[in-house]
Amino acid sequence: MILLLFLLPYLTLGQDISFGKEKEVCETNRGVPCKLPFFYKGHMHYECSTFGPGSGGTLFGRCPVVLVNQTSREPSLKREDWARCGRYCPLQQYTPNTVINRMLRTVADENPEMVRLLKVGESHLGQEILGVTISAGVHNRSILRPMVRYVGNMHGNEPVGRELLVNLVQVLVQGYDEDPRIRQLIDNTNITIIPTINPDGFDRSTEGACSGGDYATGRYNEGNKDLNRDFPTWQEVGRSLQEISEGRQPETQDMMKLILSEPWVLSANFHGGAVVASYPYDDYRKIGQKGLHKTADHTFFKHLASTYANNHLSMLDQTKCTRWYFTDGITNGAEWYPLVGGMQDFNYLFSNDMEITLEVSCCKYPKKYYLNNLWDENRESLFAYLEQVHRGIKGLVVLESGEVVSGSKVEVENLETGERVREVSTSILGEYWKLLLPGNYRVRATVDECSQSGSIKVSPWQQITLTEEEKLKRLDLVLTEENCQSGPR
Repeated sequence: MILLLFLLPYLTLGQDISFGKEKEVCETNRGVPCKLPFFYKGHMHYECSTFGPGSGGTLFGRCPVVLVNQTSREPSLKREDWARCGRYCPLQQYTPNTVINRMLRTVADENPEMVRLLKVGESHLGQEILGVTISAGVHNRSILRPMVRYVGNMHGNEPVGRELLVNLVQVLVQGYDEDPRIRQLIDNTNITIIPTINPDGFDRSTEGACSGGDYATGRYNEGNKDLNRDFPTWQEVGRSLQEISEGRQPETQDMMKLILSEPWVLSANFHGGAVVASYPYDDYRKIGQKGLHKTADHTFFKHLASTYANNHLSMLDQTKCTRWYFTDGITNGAEWYPLVGGMQDFNYLFSNDMEITLEVSCCKYPKKYYLNNLWDENRESLFAYLEQVHRGIKGLVVLESGEVVSGSKVEVENLETGERVREVSTSILGEYWKLLLPGNYRVRATVDECSQSGSIKVSPWQQITLTEEEKLKRLDLVLTEENCQSGPR
């Protein structure tokens, strides 16, 4: 009876309540239990598939009701042994805010060594904005383990991303003991997932509405603000957090604090209304400027966008969403259309983080029966993108005594082009990460104390070569003290 009372809110809302344990809740539309998980087409499925036997190109998810091997979880491939999934299976309907938060709490409570609940803040109306961090030994991040972040539902009427992320949480947790790829990710990566940062707007939005760009349609938060136009810009670089937070919406302020409080390396935020991977810059510096607006890390940003697009099942196909045409399924944000106050530019300008924007549905708020297919289209991209954080160089910056140095600047120069990429700062633990493609580089660290003591701490330039076989290398940098050439300044 106690269990039934606990489950009652989920049952009345028609949500998946499995949390990785009670898989019999997911049944076919004939009332037969789905055999979840099942191993099909190269990976384990913790949800139904739109590519199973008998699917015939339909949008509706199907699951096996017969397994031919209980150990490997291989399903029967007979058409009659598969059936359409019922409403209580994952990705068969949209998840209310309260259910998302209960699910996140439950997953964290049931997996305390792997999942930590993250309290981001509260919405304008006081709804909790929660996420989870997933990593082996999650409460004590291992030195040099990189931090990655996925954020969904910034625009309330673009909820496909939030459903992808809700399901991704369960797939990562359930798959840890069964899928070597997932285990590798969780053992070596600190993954934070925040399904929604605009719960108020979601509550105001309407399923099936493919457009909408204002308060009434749910795009804006309760403060009548587009959150992706509310972040500080290049004009405010160098100001304090207190200064740049003034006048911002509560959801924006919460995300700014989160972004600036941890040494994030890579992130993405999910939107809808197009199918494309968009990378910085979104904003221009000059009036009348047009076309491509490159960052100092333009090559790697294009690589990130292409990684998502190339692994997506339809992002390269420009006949699927014909409102815009995107060569290779990617675009520079400003070249698509310029916007001021976006979150991806804020990440790049104010932190070490590299973030892109992922538009994952042609319709902003498609009907629920599209969700299972949208997961199938995005699944490989979600994993491939996370794996990109394990590229480039990482290491510690230390003094000759071995003491780690926080706040040191790490400079990287491409020896083949002579170009400098954006420098990064070391964390409070003296860590740095710099995402790079294969090539020849030279690297050094500096701490400029000329204005305080007349000295500068600097490491010698070190050369390093990255290849596709060795995509990631560790390079520690040792600082020595030198006099400033012209004394204190």
